[in-house]
Amino acid sequence: MRRAGVSLRWFAAGLAALATAATVMASNPDDVQRALSTGSCKDCDLVEANLSGINGANGDFSGANFLDATIYGGTLRGANLTGATLHGANLKLVDMTGAVGPVLDQTITDERTTCPDGTAGPCR
Repeated sequence: MRRAGVSLRWFAAGLAALATAATVMASNPDDVQRALSTGSCKDCDLVEANLSGINGANGDFSGANFLDATIYGGTLRGANLTGATLHGANLKLVDMTGAVGPVLDQTITDERTTCPDGTAGPCR
């Protein structure tokens, strides 16, 4: 019976560690709200955020972390994305015409995405 108690404690410790890791990876709710309401959010934590439909035209998102975020159906037309982390971001149906500085090699784009150069996606 003692072994079961030890195993249960290890299991509980593992669950606590996973919960902490999930919290660390979540976006900052204030940053998400600011991005959605103002269309700009420099150096913001937008990890895994749902920013679908955002109007970020000409916004400053330099240094923002969009890791695994969803921006489906929004616009980042003319936005400053210099130094932004876009790894794993869903940019399907997003207009990025004239966006400055995005690194798109690890993003999710499709033929409905407008790339920074004005061409249809997928963007590279």
